[in-house]
Amino acid sequence: MGKMIVWGLIASAFFSTSFVLYQLMSVQGGHWFWSASFRCFFMWLLLSVFILLQNKLNPSKLLALCKLFASHWRFWCVTGGIGLGTYGLLAFAADYAEGWVIAATYLFTVVASLLVLSFFGQSFQKKVIVYSVIVFIGVVLANVGEGLRHSTSQGTDWHALLLFGALPAFIASFCFPLGNQLIWQAAQPKGHSTHPTDAISKAANNETRKVTSELATSKLLQKVPQVTSPLLSNPLHKVWLMSLGSLPMWLVLGFLVQPPAPSVSQMTISFLVALMAGVLGTTTFLHARSLAKQPQQLAAVDATQGSEIIFALLGGMLLLHTPMPSGLSFVGIALVIIGLVLFAKQR
Repeated sequence: MGKMIVWGLIASAFFSTSFVLYQLMSVQGGHWFWSASFRCFFMWLLLSVFILLQNKLNPSKLLALCKLFASHWRFWCVTGGIGLGTYGLLAFAADYAEGWVIAATYLFTVVASLLVLSFFGQSFQKKVIVYSVIVFIGVVLANVGEGLRHSTSQGTDWHALLLFGALPAFIASFCFPLGNQLIWQAAQPKGHSTHPTDAISKAANNETRKVTSELATSKLLQKVPQVTSPLLSNPLHKVWLMSLGSLPMWLVLGFLVQPPAPSVSQMTISFLVALMAGVLGTTTFLHARSLAKQPQQLAAVDATQGSEIIFALLGGMLLLHTPMPSGLSFVGIALVIIGLVLFAKQR
């Protein structure tokens, strides 16, 4: 469990760079569409280069990935659009809220991950829920503490902040774990514990009402294709497939939004976001998730995202010269750390 937590924390450090850099691009006048779409496009290009280098410039792996994508293109477009569509919501929120607000609100993903896993028929021990609630309370306290300080010192418009800043980040908190869980679900063998036959047979012996719930879940799971290619054992390949799958969504969205032309500075910063938060962050996070064998372990890995607010605050203080967090925010940060430690000690 400790190894998964460490990888999850490393991924969170990479992810947190996007909140600071999105805010920087917004301050410079860059449109949110380019910030998000360039991130996915550059991710796909960078991963293509990395995969080629891994195979000594032999294109066989890329060709195999293209074939895998073509065989399940609808699935990859859905997972890529949902999971990586998160970037569009976060970039949009950066036009109306500061990085700490987006990071704090997005960290509802700690609780959202449990809801998503429950939707897929997973069950949890009570202590897992308790640990997640501790992390989430810490996130809320950090958010409230910073919000009170900013409203007092800077007169922040909370109506615009909540509607256009917090709400998109809140929606994004469900999109990211949903996209990742769809991939994890598709890679499971038919005999996995979430298979409808096993789930229903167990429920029939104990709880009648649980049978009805899992029957509904099983119908939804049947729509998720089984993708058992050995290529999916490499996290880089998963991110490559998701990135490619997200591109049609960005093409359609760009046609609808019709944003102004991007600047060279925005393209450069977007490239850095793609490298650090996109490639390194997403790949590391998927690697941490690939180590999970039980629902509780998946929830623990997802909960490490709670540390993003810590890294975002530190990054903002160092790069954007934001002031020191308030006392209430420090209490929230402490609770986040306590919750993560409890997850790490879980066996």
